[in-house]
Amino acid sequence: MNFRKIFTVLLAVIMMCTLLTACEEDDGSGYTFRANLASNPQNLDPQLAEDKESKAVIANMMSGLVKKNADGAIVPDAAESYTISDDGLTYTFELKKNITWESVSGFKANMKSDDFVFAFRRIFDSEALYSPYVDDFSCIKNALAVARGEKDKSQLGVKATSDHTLQIELEYPYFGFLDLLTTTAAMPCNEMFFQSTKGRYGLAAETTASNGAFYMKEWNFDPYWDNNYIIMRRNKSNAANDMVYPYSINYFITGDSSRDAESYNKGDIDCFVLENYDKKLLSSGNYQQYNTKNYGLIFNTSSKYFSSKNLRTALAASFSRDIYSGVLENGLTAAYGIVPDSVTIMGKSYRNLIPDTSMDMYNVNMAKNLWRNEMAAQDMVSIDGIKITVPESFTGTDYLKYITEQWQQNLDFYCGIEVVSQNEYDMKIADGTYEILLVEISPDTCEPSAFFDYFCDESNSITKGALKGTVYGYLYGLGKAESLSKAITLYTSAEKDIVDSAVYIPLFYGSEYFIHDVKAKDLTYHPFSGQVDFRYAKYFD
Repeated sequence: MNFRKIFTVLLAVIMMCTLLTACEEDDGSGYTFRANLASNPQNLDPQLAEDKESKAVIANMMSGLVKKNADGAIVPDAAESYTISDDGLTYTFELKKNITWESVSGFKANMKSDDFVFAFRRIFDSEALYSPYVDDFSCIKNALAVARGEKDKSQLGVKATSDHTLQIELEYPYFGFLDLLTTTAAMPCNEMFFQSTKGRYGLAAETTASNGAFYMKEWNFDPYWDNNYIIMRRNKSNAANDMVYPYSINYFITGDSSRDAESYNKGDIDCFVLENYDKKLLSSGNYQQYNTKNYGLIFNTSSKYFSSKNLRTALAASFSRDIYSGVLENGLTAAYGIVPDSVTIMGKSYRNLIPDTSMDMYNVNMAKNLWRNEMAAQDMVSIDGIKITVPESFTGTDYLKYITEQWQQNLDFYCGIEVVSQNEYDMKIADGTYEILLVEISPDTCEPSAFFDYFCDESNSITKGALKGTVYGYLYGLGKAESLSKAITLYTSAEKDIVDSAVYIPLFYGSEYFIHDVKAKDLTYHPFSGQVDFRYAKYFD
């Protein structure tokens, strides 16, 4: 026996193992990432889930046909590739052949195109009709007829032409369909597993299945217990096909997002979202900043002064944002329009497509003429005792003085600023006892029209749907816009009409911050939805 040869082989094996171990350590893989959830996920059924906590978990548990990458671009996910017909009506997806379903209960199966067919049929199930996403996906052929029970679900325009080929037909071309497919509602559902849960699908770890990067191992929640958590483990089968770096994700269900900063500072979690500027928390520099909010002034159009569009327009046109844009801090930037630049359309920044300076109303001469003529028409010499009501949580109150000083200089209009507690702020809204209100618009979806919906919603106690008649036609048209250029035209018109109405004057864009441990890399945060994609996250200890 050649012991020297055996020794050489063993030494080579040892060196190779050492090298592989070192590589695994060096690339930061195998780590257990930790994060907080503000509340217990209500339902991990993708076709039903609406709350942010449920969607945050689903995003790491499921793979849809396509997804948004770190840059916001739409890329294949469970699909290997896709094509769109020339008329924009037929989408054909070739699915990856090696994606596996996994559940802590022991269920395993290969993902097939039928899983997507079943999922979409569930959205339009005429017997249940409880999915909140019927309207969102109504562009699919026969969707509403199936939802109303007028056609059988087999006639829905979603078909499996083979085990790994899926075809989706639309009723009409819709530019935003791929965007829709990145949402959790478009995730697949395995019919066999769904039926086995006997009505408890997505309500417990044992009744939840994953076709994505991680599967649900434990889900413990008791409203009378302060140690609630979710543990997710790497789906080994899927990780072999598309590298999943972390070993696990541990979510702690805290019941209070205000505890996130404390948990992070103690080293209990690796990342969290800071919703408002905090100099101390941001001093480390380990964060990404996203403009996700709009702050502006809303007039009480029921008041004897600001029912007048001429007076509102004069105020909107009489100040220049250049006066304060260079001094803004605390995460604020000057806003001419309503939609911030972190909003994307088809992977492109909304504000790159539609520059907000095109919404600028600044015109001092016009403002002076409107103000003077309207005051004369109403036989008024001056307007006194007006204040801007501001909630104490707003960090940019000092910058409002740049606006009121220009009102005083250009229109001889003296306006004060009152900072009130949140309770008093809410009471003033409920009672209508305000003249001008500083408001925050911050939807939880990366969709431009969500900012416009704020002014069309009749249940909104501030606007009471005041601009529904003005803007609703554009929003309806967006649902059938066949091209991005058509959508841009509609978005531009809707935003400009809101600004021109002078019911609302946009002033600032506000930020939120995704803060993470300095050793953590490649976590992908999606603003608005609050989802953190941990699939490619690494931790370099």
